[in-house]
Amino acid sequence: MNRKEILNWYKEEFERISNNIMGKESLSYSDFLRIRNFKLQNSSRENEQHIKKITKEAFKLAKEDKIEESISKLLELHGVAIPIASTILAMKFPDKYCIIDRIVLTNLGKKEWIKRYLSNPKIYKKYLVLMRNKAKKNKMKLRDFERSLFENDR
Repeated sequence: MNRKEILNWYKEEFERISNNIMGKESLSYSDFLRIRNFKLQNSSRENEQHIKKITKEAFKLAKEDKIEESISKLLELHGVAIPIASTILAMKFPDKYCIIDRIVLTNLGKKEWIKRYLSNPKIYKKYLVLMRNKAKKNKMKLRDFERSLFENDR
């Protein structure tokens, strides 16, 4: 999309959201996320071509199981830290990658990683290898194992 199309999309999306919530007494969770995402997109410095370029390169690296390199590539996107980068990879490759999260780190007994996991690709690699091994040992899919640790805290 060119700049004019982007500005038009923001104008129209604002109007769509506004019209959708105008008559409501409160926001639904979905409404809240839509507004938050609208604001985040509106403040992003990334353009679609750059996002496509970076994610294409990251996905190629991820397919080759170059864990640190694929995470590092995604960190080139403005506003992306390792939790978002890991989410992108987990959604693209749910059998190979998982989302790093403070709750899961705590449940794994890896509190010492918490201070460094937001920006250190080496911590993500250690985490992912540990998660893959534990999922295999427990005869679970990686995504199911990750969710079980996350939900165990609730």
